[in-house]
Amino acid sequence: MEEIKAAYRRLSKEYHPDTTSLPLKTASEKFVQLREAYNVLIGEESRKFYDWTLVQEAESRRASLKLEDPYEQDVKNTESIPDTVDRLGGKNLALSGQAMTALTFDIAIIIFCFCCIVYVVFFKEPS
Repeated sequence: MEEIKAAYRRLSKEYHPDTTSLPLKTASEKFVQLREAYNVLIGEESRKFYDWTLVQEAESRRASLKLEDPYEQDVKNTESIPDTVDRLGGKNLALSGQAMTALTFDIAIIIFCFCCIVYVVFFKEPS
């Protein structure tokens, strides 16, 4: 307790707005912070609560899980299927139903366009 009081007295002289060479705003902020810290450390109950919150914060940091990107988890959990273009390190993802539907429509449009070109080139009479 005596060390806390002595340190507070020394630092309060250093940061008090009337006795410091620091700018007034900086000195006031530092002095307010010093007073708040002193108020916490000087009381037995408040110091115990402060120590308890530090312990809780440390345990929380220790217990926190590293969150991973769901896409990365999917890539890690897929089975390796050989591919001619290896973009995923030997792992391919299964296409969803929506992706399969879109792919089916794309293929149908390409076939329709090809048929239109063949019709124009071979069967359309010149005007």
